[in-house]
Amino acid sequence: MKLSDTQERFVRRWGDMGTRWGIPRSTAMLHGLLYICDKALSPEEICETLGLARSNVSTSLRELEDFRLVYRHSVPGERRNYFTAETEVWEIARRILEERRRRETEGAVQAVEECLAAAREEGDMVLTQRMEAMQELLTAAGTFAAAAQSYPTSLFRRAATMGSKLLGLLAKL
Repeated sequence: MKLSDTQERFVRRWGDMGTRWGIPRSTAMLHGLLYICDKALSPEEICETLGLARSNVSTSLRELEDFRLVYRHSVPGERRNYFTAETEVWEIARRILEERRRRETEGAVQAVEECLAAAREEGDMVLTQRMEAMQELLTAAGTFAAAAQSYPTSLFRRAATMGSKLLGLLAKL
């Protein structure tokens, strides 16, 4: 598959952004490619288009499936699978938020709770205070992310786009 200059630029820049977010460049590029394509692609087409090894593409596809950002499709009469990406950007954001919360925030909360308990046991008031503050932040972030998952994507979008207005309103209180 031949990409236009603009498509190529988007896929490369999406890969660059992915590395800044802690996602392997090849995984982000693959996601970018599937996001801009209007048809399902086979792993072979992805390998050819991005110049990636088959093992790299397979690993990236599994990771993106775990995030529920790509979908696997089968074609009657063919043995290979084809893949498409979720294209609703606010749904993508919700899924990434949920997966990051599950993978990162929950583990951080547990680590801070363990450190907080140890600090209290040791009588270290400075560490106790700082762990309590960190626990409050992580718990609030996790609670927000979990709540965002319980509402429809349209409401998530509205809440995200009015965030600065909400902060302005709260500042007046």
